[in-house]
Amino acid sequence: MKLPATLYWQCRKLFLKCAQFEEYRRLSDFCNPQEELYFLVEDIVQEKTRGALVESCLNLLTQADESGDILLIFVKALQDSCHSGRTLWSELNDLYAQIKAHQEKYHLCQPSIYSYNENRIFKSILEIDFDEQQDEVTKAIELQKSLKRTAAFLIHGEEKFGQETLVHRLSQLSELRNGRRIKIKMTGMGEVSDLWNAVATSLTGSKQVRNLSLDEVMPLISECLQSQHLIFIFTEVHRTCIGFLPELIEHFWRPMVDIVNLKETYLVMFLVDNKGKVCKSGMPLAWQICQQEYPKVPLHLPPTNRFLQKKLYQWLRMAIAAEVVPESLSVETLLQESQGGVPELVYQRICHYCGCSWEGGLAKWLIQ
Repeated sequence: MKLPATLYWQCRKLFLKCAQFEEYRRLSDFCNPQEELYFLVEDIVQEKTRGALVESCLNLLTQADESGDILLIFVKALQDSCHSGRTLWSELNDLYAQIKAHQEKYHLCQPSIYSYNENRIFKSILEIDFDEQQDEVTKAIELQKSLKRTAAFLIHGEEKFGQETLVHRLSQLSELRNGRRIKIKMTGMGEVSDLWNAVATSLTGSKQVRNLSLDEVMPLISECLQSQHLIFIFTEVHRTCIGFLPELIEHFWRPMVDIVNLKETYLVMFLVDNKGKVCKSGMPLAWQICQQEYPKVPLHLPPTNRFLQKKLYQWLRMAIAAEVVPESLSVETLLQESQGGVPELVYQRICHYCGCSWEGGLAKWLIQ
């Protein structure tokens, strides 16, 4: 989203006051743990001066996202890292309000590229490719129908290859629909007790739980499973402490699988790796659903990859026929503008040509 000159220079003035711009490394360390800002780590130029670093960052923030949402996220992150009693905190708060007001005015002036329905676009995007992974999950769940009704899966691939979209799609399969989803970000987690506490917090809605054991949390899990499926979605598992994932399997997942014996509902765990590292970490995995260890260890699903031209043709033909996307949209355009079919870049371009924002709207539905 293009900024008027006065607002651009206001951003530049305040960014120069922020400690994050003292050097490239500090800015990189600031952006690295934040999913929406991680692209800056790889794309920003390692400028020698503070002013040049600010301008390089500002150019990326204003050009990377036409909606303006990424710039707002960045300013809010700067504000959150600043003590609320400082003058800079108030100045960043005012800047956020100015950018937000400009964003709203900007979008009112922009002609819609296409008359769209976000809900229909979202559902349609979920249908692109990933058939191989869905088939494996469906087979595993079907096999467990007459057994203990437990299943675990590793969803993995390179960054921006659609893992979050895939796990959302899988959790909505007819066999698991209307289940209770517990989604936990695993960044920095190193103790299984922390995971038990996080699960108990989700199940009870209370933040007062501390140092609970399996014996204390299991009754809550059993109570939930009496009436609905329970689906654990653990994201960013590639950012856990070294050695934690084998502990997770041994002291969190295995004990639950040993205890439950379900007849109507399913207990399912999805581990989501956005870097493609976990399968090389030494964590125990099953490579086929017929292995004796499964489902006490997660099933290694095929990694997510770039969308094939054939799959995009199949999807686009149906989406145009259903009047979800404009007839002018082509597979060639999507591939050319998404580095050859990188899933999240494909989603961004589809949303762009439908007049909406992936980062600002549809992506948030996926990660809720």
